[in-house]
Amino acid sequence: MDDLWVVLPHLGAGGAQKVGLLAAEHFSAQGYRVKVLTLIHGHPVLHNIPEGVRHQELGPDANVLHHWLSDGWNRSWLARGRRFCIAQMIKAYRALIRFQLLLLSPWLESTIQPGCDGLAYSLFKRGATSLGGERLRHLRDLIDQERPQRVLALLTRTNILCCLATWDLPIHLVVSERNDPALQRLQAVWSLLRRLCYRRADVVTANTQGVLQALQAMGSWQRLELLPNPLPSSFEASVQLGGLGLRQHEILALARLQPQKGLDLLLRAFASLAPSLRQGWRLTLVGEGPESAALKDLSSALELDDVVGFEGFRSDPQTFFRRASIFALPSRFEGMPNALLEAMASGLPSVVSDASPGPLEMVRDGVEGLVVPSENVEALALALERFIVDPALRERCGSAARTTLEALDWSVLEPRWRSVLALPTDE
Repeated sequence: MDDLWVVLPHLGAGGAQKVGLLAAEHFSAQGYRVKVLTLIHGHPVLHNIPEGVRHQELGPDANVLHHWLSDGWNRSWLARGRRFCIAQMIKAYRALIRFQLLLLSPWLESTIQPGCDGLAYSLFKRGATSLGGERLRHLRDLIDQERPQRVLALLTRTNILCCLATWDLPIHLVVSERNDPALQRLQAVWSLLRRLCYRRADVVTANTQGVLQALQAMGSWQRLELLPNPLPSSFEASVQLGGLGLRQHEILALARLQPQKGLDLLLRAFASLAPSLRQGWRLTLVGEGPESAALKDLSSALELDDVVGFEGFRSDPQTFFRRASIFALPSRFEGMPNALLEAMASGLPSVVSDASPGPLEMVRDGVEGLVVPSENVEALALALERFIVDPALRERCGSAARTTLEALDWSVLEPRWRSVLALPTDE
């Protein structure tokens, strides 16, 4: 029997993946039997699996819409037609289920609790099982068969599936909300399922005070805890690095390339700087995502191709943190991004937006960095300009950032993590 499962949608790019693997590595090194379970079969693995940690994918059949559609190898016209008809029927049925759940949501929210029974529970279970599909069925079967002592789930839909899979099983379940629920856009039915399913979790965790407050306003949970992201051990040595004297004139953004991160705003702000200010400076974007092509097109349209670099995903980005002089995070909403913590640990001053409270818990305006209004290209450009023209300000903010990050060392956070995961405190 495993001591801990860390459940993620995949091991591609993402801060939740980093945190999950950090926790797996840390507790595996202490002698616990740890498995990382990913739900999407065949997704590229962009992270190194820690030594002693086992990785398992849920399996290829979990990727199909329904087990009636698992004969994708059969390319005959008859089989294709049958699969098309079945898929349309399933989609129509799921649309009906979504409508039913939303129509009955006030009743369900007043009734559904772990251990409940009756008509409301039957409707909830049927609807949630239908929406969870084969992935939920396979996850439930695997957990029921292997019975890990603890499950740590990360990211909203994965959290919901783990709540459903363990609904009536005696397993300690912790779900980790990674983004600000007040700003995160979910389909209405998944938002409802989050409010209902999180009631199963033994502990619901948030990685910032802002996310914690949003969860408090959302519902009543068995236990709600603040669980900050730990600082990667590989960055602890970075705290001992010297000042900014050997750094290059480089502005760094490390993030998934998607609208949430506001990298289009950063490109426009950088382009708006006077040529004399921009001379000798580069902007480097590290990450991959669905907005990659659009951002490259925007860079070309702004005539920035010679001074903007797209570096793709990097599992070990320390080189970029150590050579850059400014870190930029103009997100439209956030939880607590690992990239910001890693930048601060490396002594980088940061420019962050005020869109979500998470980054503001770490970066005070004029102390660890500069805070700008969300969606404001002009203010973002002015903040970049302040750092570009004032090396002393960069040095002060970078030094303060290192000091602030000492609170996220594993030695400080471990008692809280052990309490949340129900691990003995004397081991």
